[in-house]
Amino acid sequence: MPPLLRTLSSAKPATTPHPTAKPSPEPLPLDARHFLFPLVEALNGRRPPRQLAAAFAPAAVTTVSEAATPTGARLGRYRLCHVSPDAAELAGTLHMPTKVRAFAARVERRGSGWHCTEFHLLP
Repeated sequence: MPPLLRTLSSAKPATTPHPTAKPSPEPLPLDARHFLFPLVEALNGRRPPRQLAAAFAPAAVTTVSEAATPTGARLGRYRLCHVSPDAAELAGTLHMPTKVRAFAARVERRGSGWHCTEFHLLP
């Protein structure tokens, strides 16, 4: 006996989204390098700290401005920890010519992008 097949009239029509509905933009994934590479450039004096204003809070830009010296700092190891879907924390090291300094930062989602709200450079 052959298997029973559905008739075409009983099949449900495929639902398609309304043609005028725009899909919501996907939030950008967090890439820590987006914040850390410009930060190291600003600390080394190769980038004006004011260029960080689009992605960094004013207090964070001030911290970077005060620490900026043409020293040849290099980014060491860093860690990224998502504390919530809309916030993450960064911690790592900066290798200066005479010492190694630690940093900590908080990054929060603003709209579809990310914004560094806190930055601390430890002595």
